[in-house]
Amino acid sequence: MKFWVRQRISVKASWNKIARHYQRKTRISTEDFHYGALAPGESKLRLLGDVKGKEVLELGCGGGQNTIALSKLGAFAEGIDISPEQINFARELARTEKVAAKFHVRSIDHLGIFSDEGKDLVVSSFALSYVEMLDNVFSEVYRILKKGGLFVFADSHPFTNRGRAVRVGGRSLWALDQYFKRGVMVWTWPRFEDGTTASFRSYHRTIQDYYDALTKAGFTVERIVEPEPVRMKGTKPVEETPCYAPDVAKEYLIWRNVPYTIIFKARKPG
Repeated sequence: MKFWVRQRISVKASWNKIARHYQRKTRISTEDFHYGALAPGESKLRLLGDVKGKEVLELGCGGGQNTIALSKLGAFAEGIDISPEQINFARELARTEKVAAKFHVRSIDHLGIFSDEGKDLVVSSFALSYVEMLDNVFSEVYRILKKGGLFVFADSHPFTNRGRAVRVGGRSLWALDQYFKRGVMVWTWPRFEDGTTASFRSYHRTIQDYYDALTKAGFTVERIVEPEPVRMKGTKPVEETPCYAPDVAKEYLIWRNVPYTIIFKARKPG
């Protein structure tokens, strides 16, 4: 898939700029694998199976919480992320949590350090939309997975990319537009308390685009999950959520009716 680019933005520099602010504001658990800001975690969705003793890699691990959670469940877990600041946070957190998770500063689309068929499971949460050449990433994931291995990733639902919030009859609704307009999206992170913000570049794809890219790489798609959000009271979660982001929770009245997260579960045949 080819995309047009409107402006040069360094995702690495942007994440380095906001990493500490993001980790302080977004409360992410290290006890459960998270699939997004308002989505239930692995303890409820049960997509990964028993990870004890498995070789696992997380793509775009950020602050390392998911990698650490998988380590606590008995996996030999590694995480990669393009941002040195995020990886520094992850390594500090792993030491605090006393787990042996490994972390690498590396782009998602450069997996050459990992051997063929060396991983039982590859996971990712809200990272793949930053990647331009998705076909290359999926081919590399296929290469490093053992036969029968799983690839499970979550990202923002494509519906969230091509729409905006509107008020109709006193209700907050999501107006979807230009869903089939694939391409680069340039956007700005909401300002933190001290005014810090950063610009980002991500890529809009349809659900079919993800499915087609997976099958082209050789995967069998077992499930596509559009999880209903955890229940909220105001902007506070009523039930436990492994990843709580207040900025997203402010729009809960919208996201309880429109999918915010999409999850793909795919398997390498064999």
